[in-house]
Amino acid sequence: MAKTFGVILPAAGSGVRFGEDKLMFDLLGKPVLWHTLWAFQRASTVSRIVIPTRRESLCFVRELTEEFSKVTAVVEGGKTRGESVKKGFVALGDVDYVSIHDGARPLILPEEIDRIHRNALKYGAVCAAFPVHDTIQQVDSDGFVVATPDRSALMAAATPQVFSADLYRRACVLTGDYTDDAGMVAAAGGRVKMIPCQCENFKITTKEDALRAQQVLLRRQGN
Repeated sequence: MAKTFGVILPAAGSGVRFGEDKLMFDLLGKPVLWHTLWAFQRASTVSRIVIPTRRESLCFVRELTEEFSKVTAVVEGGKTRGESVKKGFVALGDVDYVSIHDGARPLILPEEIDRIHRNALKYGAVCAAFPVHDTIQQVDSDGFVVATPDRSALMAAATPQVFSADLYRRACVLTGDYTDDAGMVAAAGGRVKMIPCQCENFKITTKEDALRAQQVLLRRQGN
C-alpha cells in the first residue's frame, strides 16, 4: 500500500526582518505562500497539507487555500516555530510521513518534493540541503578564529525535512531550543540523511530575496 505524506507549511512568523508579512508579499500577482502551495498541491506524493499561521492571518490563509484541494486544515500557530509545527502535526492526523517545509520557500518544484519524499521512504528521515561552497570560520566570543571546519563535511539545512511519523512523534517529546526539526530528530536518536536540493530553493527573508525569487519565476515562465 502506498505511504501517505502529510505536509506542514509553517506560516506563523512575524516577518520582522522583511518589514511585513512576507508570506503575503506579492510575487507576480500571487502571495509568496500561494506559490509554495502550488508546488505541494502538484506533487504526486503529497496526501494532505496543514498550515499553522498567526491568529490575525487565519481568515486570509483559509480564503487563499480554497483552490488547493490537498489543504485539510489551517490552524492557529504557536509562539515559536517549533510550537507551530507541533500543532500542525496534531492537525495532520494519521499519516505515515510528515514533511515540513518553510512557507517562505516558494521556489521548490513538485518533482523535487517527490524526489525528497522518495528518499524518506528509503532512509526514514531526510533533510533537503545545500552544499557549502564558502569557507566557514568558527570564532570565539571575541570574534577571533579558533577553527576552520572542513567544508566538504558541511551542508546548509533547508526544507522539506521529512520523517516517518513514528520517529517524529518520539522526537516531539523532547524539550530544548532546536533551530529546525532535523536537529530535534537527530537529538532523539534519529539518523537524518541530507539530500542535496536545487539552489533556487532559498528562503525569502529580505526584500532582496523576494526580488530574486521574482526573477526566477519570470525565467521559468520564459519572460
